[in-house]
Amino acid sequence: MDVLTDILGSLQFQANFYFRTDLTSPWSVYIPLKRNVARFHIVTRGQGWIHVEGQPDYLPIANGDLVVVPYGAAHTILDDPVTPPRPLDEVLDEVSYKDVGPLIYGGGGPNTGLVCGEFQFEDAIHPLLADLPPLLHVAASNSPNRTWLDSALGFIAHESMDGRAGSLAIINRLSEIIFIQVIRAFAEATDAQIPFLAALGDPQISKALGEIHSRPAADLTVESLGRLVGMSRSSFSNQFTDLVGMTPYQYITLVRMQQASRVLTETDEPIMAVSLGAGYKSEAAFSGAFKRFFGVRPGEYRKQNKK
Repeated sequence: MDVLTDILGSLQFQANFYFRTDLTSPWSVYIPLKRNVARFHIVTRGQGWIHVEGQPDYLPIANGDLVVVPYGAAHTILDDPVTPPRPLDEVLDEVSYKDVGPLIYGGGGPNTGLVCGEFQFEDAIHPLLADLPPLLHVAASNSPNRTWLDSALGFIAHESMDGRAGSLAIINRLSEIIFIQVIRAFAEATDAQIPFLAALGDPQISKALGEIHSRPAADLTVESLGRLVGMSRSSFSNQFTDLVGMTPYQYITLVRMQQASRVLTETDEPIMAVSLGAGYKSEAAFSGAFKRFFGVRPGEYRKQNKK
């Protein structure tokens, strides 16, 4: 089981295209905290800087760069670190932006173009996302293995300026693919000891994760998983919790609930069948566990989120 592929495939998110911008120096836009989202900015022209709140450094960005703020932290995009920030709402009010065409803002100097958007996540965020750094940066200068990104970013830039029927849907779908690809590329390239990624690199814990993802409906226990990887119950439980950030039971529940939520929204399977597929022998037990996890019962969740 390719655990990373299964995790990325299980992420329930919806891309939302914000707008494209036509910014002229001096300019600075402060984007406030928003929970359960990842925000992205693609530089289509010119250059600027980005600063994530709580982080010490400003990062320079230039034409062709992609930056992702993985979990909605407040951040500022700006032409120069000395330019005072303006809240996004104030900027939109000042220019009377009506969600049509580019956001035109600034002092008339050198020009920077951006395509900006966000991904809205379900409430149950996978620990892989929670463990990502506060800013992911894919620079245009990093040419190896980014042909896919250059093509996708170029197509997004074209569609955002073209404005034909269907452009928004195309941008949203491409954005989803880019986000998954960026996470995958980061996971494969980083040397940092990031908790969940470290779990994928640990032979024993990775094997246990593969078992959970490949057979979530099985009667999985801490003891059985420990035996599978040749560890005692306590050693396995401690190492799994340290690297994954959840106990084995909590992670099994997460995988089961995410799988069940996908089946509920993408199919018309009876609730009892969904229960069995998630490893619950009774609909009542599954319904109670599902409500504790998502806050609503399976039938309500299906009505609210059916695709």
